[in-house]
Amino acid sequence: MEIVKYRDSDYESLVAFMRINWSPEHAIYNKELFDWQYRIDENGLSESLLLIDNGCIEGFLGVIPGEYSSNGEQYKGISFAMWIVSEKYRNSGLGIMLMKEAEKYNSVCLTLGCNFQVVPMYERMGYSYSDHLNRYVIPLDVNGYVNLLKDPVNQAGIEQWLSDVEERLIRSYSPVPNITGEKLEQLYITSIQRRFSLSQYRSASFWEWRYINSAGYKYLFFGDPAVEGIVVARLDRAYAPEESVHGTKVLRIIEIIPANADVWEGAFDHGLIEMVHGVLSWARSQGCVAADYQLSSNRLEHILESIGFKKQNIDYTPEECGLAGLFQPFRYRVNPINFVWKMKSNEDGFKNMEVNDIYLVKTDGDMDRPNIWPLPKGWN
Repeated sequence: MEIVKYRDSDYESLVAFMRINWSPEHAIYNKELFDWQYRIDENGLSESLLLIDNGCIEGFLGVIPGEYSSNGEQYKGISFAMWIVSEKYRNSGLGIMLMKEAEKYNSVCLTLGCNFQVVPMYERMGYSYSDHLNRYVIPLDVNGYVNLLKDPVNQAGIEQWLSDVEERLIRSYSPVPNITGEKLEQLYITSIQRRFSLSQYRSASFWEWRYINSAGYKYLFFGDPAVEGIVVARLDRAYAPEESVHGTKVLRIIEIIPANADVWEGAFDHGLIEMVHGVLSWARSQGCVAADYQLSSNRLEHILESIGFKKQNIDYTPEECGLAGLFQPFRYRVNPINFVWKMKSNEDGFKNMEVNDIYLVKTDGDMDRPNIWPLPKGWN
């Protein structure tokens, strides 16, 4: 039994292994999407690990490599995105052996969207745990929004909520073409790097890989990194061919990064607020009936509430905030995106930190990539 790094030449064997031990079909079996997600380099090398027994793949730990920042210092790190061991080796400890091998070479290890059943194992291995990203929702059309709620609601309440929002949707902001990774890296340094105890270092190459040249979705940028900051978002559609909600548009806001870093400490920035209103106004003109946004920290909550967003609890309450949890394929209820993290340094071993001092969004793991491939023509 040996552990080796995944190479491009292993792709066909790995997909055959996953079809048997994980899922017969999945979007990630598209090679372009797979190579992009796991950042397979030009030499076909990666940080992902294979468990090999007598020349056969018996396990796979898919990891997304990155650079992480803690209080201004940079560290090598990874996000676990897939963890599979063949049936005959489950409960043998070999899966944990794969993880420990990956931990040897990385100061930061984390995962978003882990199975509830393995949370105790992570905690025994020294990981900290949060049971959700904070999710904020807002209606942009009453009937469309209500159709995306599982439970009946007082429609008058949604109408009043939207009426309050509409008063502020004065100016529309269109997506910005040709934004550069260098400007976005500078915004990250100015806004996030020293204001949070842990974040993924958003270098120019990170922005180019994760958003600008994404193999999965078309991401849109709004705002000016040097003035009010930026919003990164994408248009999503409900995929439910047998249901009336099929094709319904929703704006998925992925990142909101203020140019004024004091916003993270409770300051109000009216330029940022106006810009996000402008993004929502644009989304409404594109036919979106709702928008949502998720972040590990609650340090943007005062801005979001002033815009008109409301927080959705992990049990999808209150009822007017029960916006569906997954759009492709459409599901009214899915488990919230939880996360675990562990950080070590040479000086003081494992570090603990408050969850509100951590900046993580869905794209810091594999929680924002297609589950359906290819998407219907014109959907992306």
